[in-house]
Amino acid sequence: MAKAYSMDLRERVLKDCDTGMRSEDVAQKYTVSASWVYDLRKKRRETGSIAPKQQRHGSKPKLEPYEKEVRQLVSEHPDATLAEFCEMLSQHVSVSTATLCDFLRHLKITRKKDSLRYRTGSRRCCFPASRMGQTLRVH
Repeated sequence: MAKAYSMDLRERVLKDCDTGMRSEDVAQKYTVSASWVYDLRKKRRETGSIAPKQQRHGSKPKLEPYEKEVRQLVSEHPDATLAEFCEMLSQHVSVSTATLCDFLRHLKITRKKDSLRYRTGSRRCCFPASRMGQTLRVH
């Protein structure tokens, strides 16, 4: 994102405009756009300020007001898919799987599956812990 023009430049531009220089000539002299010079003059006329606007850095996450509900759903249903979470959240807010995935990443909630876990998440496969990590022979 481009940085705002400095206050020094803004003051010099307006000083030249106040001496009677045309906005187009001022824009060419300082290598800025003529529309920026017009907007700067208009802002000073209407508000009395020439300071740049406060810059925004991204938008507020759509699910931020529902953080409590999302955390509760993830803890109650640790093995649900993103699509299932979106369906469960549909009573609160309509959201895509990509948005939900980004929000979970923002909350630092990982959802990596254990390869030896059944879908219910409450039972383990029939392999004893001592054999986990060993090569299994299939007869």
